[in-house]
Amino acid sequence: MNKKRGYYTLNVGGKERVLHFSMNFWANFTEILDISLEEIATVFEKGVSLKAIRTLIYSGLLAYDQESGNEIDYNEYTVGSWLEDITPEDLEKIISAMMESKILGNELNVGLSRKGDDTKKKVDKLTW
Repeated sequence: MNKKRGYYTLNVGGKERVLHFSMNFWANFTEILDISLEEIATVFEKGVSLKAIRTLIYSGLLAYDQESGNEIDYNEYTVGSWLEDITPEDLEKIISAMMESKILGNELNVGLSRKGDDTKKKVDKLTW
């Protein structure tokens, strides 16, 4: 994981890619899921759905590549196929990186504790 706040590097789609949990990430994430900022915590309230995971990873990759001017060589569905290469441990680290991000200048925990206990609990609810 990149030590810079809100970044995570992941090897998917045949290369190393960076997710950035920036304001652009949150704009993409809320737009794709058609939710408001106030509804973000509800996305993770009862565990993590596959749609939320796909959207989280896609939005993080998209934000970084758009901010960096990189070519976008994927879409939501390509990212969905890459999910097979992501382990629960990877996902836990990705969610931790996301929780280190800020939104509108405020710390964000999307309803999860920062200790990591809740993150692991929510990730463990997934069936791989």
